[in-house]
Amino acid sequence: MPNAPCDRKNFEIQIGLCIMLCLFVGLMGPMGPVGPAGDKGRRGSEGKRGESGVAGEPGDKGQKGDRGFSGFAGLKGQKGEPGGQSASSRVAFSVARSQKLGPVLQDTPVTFDVVFANVGDAFDIYSSHFVCNVNGTYLFTAHVLGQNGRDVFAWIMMNDRHRAPLHGDGRAGYGGGSQTIILPLRRDDHVWIQLNKDSALLNDYTTFTGHLLFDD
Repeated sequence: MPNAPCDRKNFEIQIGLCIMLCLFVGLMGPMGPVGPAGDKGRRGSEGKRGESGVAGEPGDKGQKGDRGFSGFAGLKGQKGEPGGQSASSRVAFSVARSQKLGPVLQDTPVTFDVVFANVGDAFDIYSSHFVCNVNGTYLFTAHVLGQNGRDVFAWIMMNDRHRAPLHGDGRAGYGGGSQTIILPLRRDDHVWIQLNKDSALLNDYTTFTGHLLFDD
C-alpha cells in the first residue's frame, strides 16, 4: 500500500505550484510602451589600425578647371649686354681722286679712282655712287679742292636731289670746301657728288666718305 502521508504532501506541493503559476500568468499583463533612450555611454578605447587595403584603379581624368588669376609681376631683370652689329650691317667706304677734273662744261658726277675702304661693297667703283643695300641712317662727308684761281661748286646728291652744297673760293688761290650730312636711306637709294658747270677740281685732296650709323 502506498505511503499516504508522503503522497499527500507531494500532492499539496504540486497544487501550490500550480496556484502560484496561475497567479503569475494571470497577473502578467501586455507589454508596455518603449521607454525613453538612456544616456549615451562612454566612448570606448580606440581600436588598432587595420592593414592598408589594396590600391584601387586610377580614376577618370577630371575636367579642365577655370583659369586662375594672374600672378604678380616679377622683378625687373638685369640689363643685358649691348648687341653687336651683324656683319651684314657693316657698311663704310672712303675714296679719293688722283687726277684733276675740269673745268667742266656741264654739271658732272665726280668719279673717284682711289679706294681706301669699301666695307660691305656699297660703293660702286664704276659709277662712283654709294648704293644703299641696308636700310638705315648714314653719315656722309665730302671735301673738294679747286684748281688755282678757280672757284669750285659741288653738291652731295641723293638720287636726283641736291642735299648739301660745297664751295671753294678761288680768289684765295686753291679754294676748298667740306660738308657733312646725315641721311636716312632705303635700299637702292644713291648718294654721290656732283660738280657744277665751270668748276674745276685739283687732285687727291677731293675725298668722299660715308658709313652706316645704325640700321632700321
